Amino acid sequence: MNYINTTTPIVLLQKTLQRKINFSGVGVHSGRAVSMSIEPAETDTGIVFERIDLEKNNVINATINNVVESRLCTKIKNSSGICVSTIEHLMAALSALGIDNAVVKINSSELPALDGSSNEYVKKIINSGIKTLNKKRKIFKVLKEVKVKSGERFISVSPSNTLSINISINYPETIIGYSQYIYTHTQDNFIKDLSKARTYTLREDIEKMRTAGLAMGGNLNNAIVVDKYKILNPDGLRLEKEFVKHKTLDCIGDFYLLGMQLVGNVECFAPGHNLNQKLIREILKNRENYRIEEIIPENNNKNFLDLINNNNTSPNITNVA
Repeated sequence: MNYINTTTPIVLLQKTLQRKINFSGVGVHSGRAVSMSIEPAETDTGIVFERIDLEKNNVINATINNVVESRLCTKIKNSSGICVSTIEHLMAALSALGIDNAVVKINSSELPALDGSSNEYVKKIINSGIKTLNKKRKIFKVLKEVKVKSGERFISVSPSNTLSINISINYPETIIGYSQYIYTHTQDNFIKDLSKARTYTLREDIEKMRTAGLAMGGNLNNAIVVDKYKILNPDGLRLEKEFVKHKTLDCIGDFYLLGMQLVGNVECFAPGHNLNQKLIREILKNRENYRIEEIIPENNNKNFLDLINNNNTSPNITNVA
């Protein structure tokens, strides 16, 4: 695909929600009850979180500069030390649906787990309607290959005209085993293939996580639990390759911390939130690695990239986000 068009170009515009939508539930790690709303925002607002349980210094921009290290989820913090965590499933949905601007008002430090996927976010955002704003949308286009590693785990990105992800994971001696998935990021692909993919964990890791104060709100309603070669959820899996698809969903959510859509070809083995974020930071270290540009659809097609329109022994990687 090519963004350059010899006819009069149609430059795509920023988007937000038509109306406020509400969510409630418990945080998968904190176990605390939480209520949250997502509200329309003006051009160039970006994705902003507001801790309404606090009276001041309660706004946090969802950008890579505000990301802090956290186990098993993506966590952001402002200069006053105010945090909100487990934002990745919402960020993935906003990316897929082309939402550039929104204010997320929340009365706790962690987003609700919902069903452990992006599905409820996607459904409610679509039902709310998506509003086009009078400001050009930009993309973050990779110009040079960048790669980061952690042991045998790695993630790299190289130039492309779409966001595509070639991802693999390996959990030896479990029902998950080795799994590979190739994905091209569009609204339709996300809704059909990724949005319902749930977070997962190994049963043997649950006690260790809870001892560390994590997964306190996790249960079979918001996560897949694997006991070696058995899935403990009564209804089993929702999707073929649901495990690796959820890892893909997490990547998309983390990449949106750039504040705009990443465009590049991603290849990775056993990625996680910290490794995803490390890649973004590595790209940003050198201005020659990327270019920020306006989006011009190929062949003047307004439907180009649906996401921009409305709608050894391999390491065992534990995932509960």
